Amino acid sequence: MTPTSTTQNNALLLDIEGTITSISFVKDELFPYAFDNVGKYLEEHYDKPATQIILEDLRRVAEQQAENDVAVVRIREPKQECIEDVTKNVRHWIKRDKKLTPMKALQGLIWEEAYQRGEVKGHVYSDVLPVLEILVDRKIPIYIYSSGSVHAQKLLFANSVEGDMTKILYGYFDTNIGLKGESNSYLKICEQIGIPPKQVLFLTDVEAEASAAKKAGLQTKLVIRPGNAILTQEVKNAYGTIESLEEIL
Repeated sequence: MTPTSTTQNNALLLDIEGTITSISFVKDELFPYAFDNVGKYLEEHYDKPATQIILEDLRRVAEQQAENDVAVVRIREPKQECIEDVTKNVRHWIKRDKKLTPMKALQGLIWEEAYQRGEVKGHVYSDVLPVLEILVDRKIPIYIYSSGSVHAQKLLFANSVEGDMTKILYGYFDTNIGLKGESNSYLKICEQIGIPPKQVLFLTDVEAEASAAKKAGLQTKLVIRPGNAILTQEVKNAYGTIESLEEIL
């Protein structure tokens, strides 16, 4: 599969943002949509069980976050006050790019409506689908690991500019498995997919994630895309880089 592969019985683990989709799509389209529509979504779906579960999780997270962040408000019980408080917190966390699991879950529900209405299409770089289809033909399983919720991941790939890509993806992981900067997260993923770490190639644009995966024993490559953070030569040498997924074939 790649020059770093040690066996044909391997797997590919992919980051999303900055790796197979552009940072600008997430930061300039998805996040602003959630920012603008969080209050409206909660007004329309407040009483749904899925929303109520997320609100309880957000209430707990707000209690924790408020201890160290004066901008975070504790969420009140009455409906309108709850919506007001959650909207304020979520918008604050979006601005701060916080990786909070229940917030990501709420964003996923908001984006689901956007995809269903055709207001958003998931961006995927043009080199991605052809390469993934080749890997599928070679019986190499492809998995996704992103800080965005699994639900949001599936929505992006089901409604991508390339059409429905979910049929070629074997599974998805989010922060419920662990943070992306922690080596143990990658060990858990390898355990769940039943493939030894040394047989898994992880692609990401983030040095800290590549470092954590490498410590866990995975093969790693850093992906260079337009708009991604600049990498030092030392980092490039340490992990190796690609500018297109075609380079892993």
